Amino acid sequence: MKTFKEHQKTVTDQVIGALNHGVPPWCKSWTDDGSTNSMILTHRNGDTGHIYSGINWVVTMLSPFDSNEWFTKNQLVKLTGKRMPIPYDIFLNEGTPIVYYNTASKVVDGKEEFYPVRRLYVVWNRDQIEDLPPSKFDNGHEMVDPQTEVEKYLANLNLKGGVHRGGDQACFVPAKDCVLLPNDDAFENVEERESTKAHEGIHATGAKHRLDRKKESYAEEELVAELGAAMVCASLGIPLEKLRHTSYIKAWLKRLNDDQNFIFKAAAEASKAAQYLTQEHIEKAA
Repeated sequence: MKTFKEHQKTVTDQVIGALNHGVPPWCKSWTDDGSTNSMILTHRNGDTGHIYSGINWVVTMLSPFDSNEWFTKNQLVKLTGKRMPIPYDIFLNEGTPIVYYNTASKVVDGKEEFYPVRRLYVVWNRDQIEDLPPSKFDNGHEMVDPQTEVEKYLANLNLKGGVHRGGDQACFVPAKDCVLLPNDDAFENVEERESTKAHEGIHATGAKHRLDRKKESYAEEELVAELGAAMVCASLGIPLEKLRHTSYIKAWLKRLNDDQNFIFKAAAEASKAAQYLTQEHIEKAA
């Protein structure tokens, strides 16, 4: 098993390679398999249904597999009834390490102190394993209208300045706490339209009275927005095939080469932002 430092280097190198080839891991072409599951683009544990987030979302998106379902060895043993359900060569060389995060505590000078715990474990994609039962998550989910959902997300942000339509700008204006968007018919397709709304919504989550996200640079904030929008779109079944802001690739590559924690931090911030945009305010309003 790799150490966490080795895992950081591997993931960083993979992201660098993808960006150098113009195919960032959060932008992929998708095949319509006829599923009615609105979460089909979001990678998850195929046994528990747990949706991957943060760097684990990026890592699974980097994979070449068509399936979005992943399993531990113990889960595969349970689901297949086989003592060794993973082909030997795949078991040795083709598992995918992901990170388990938790919090532990210890008593120091009579006070309980908390500290983060992280460990790596290996998962395998459904496409790598024979004799798995059909997915238990592919049925029973109603399709959603992406436009309705993203508009709802923006509305639930309670932007003080609201959302303004028209013109040729798409941006979040912190000083006025508002989002500017072109009219819907100005976009080439649905994917570009809704991903742009999600992108600006992610920017808005970083405001001081929301997540108060610290911005080291415009490039870092744009990476958070790119990743966060991709996570939101994946949860709605919206495929993304290109970056919104290619001008930041050079800056991202420099940071990735200088700091192997850069993509891990950005992915964590993006997950927080996507969760805030899609869930937190909706739950509060319910």
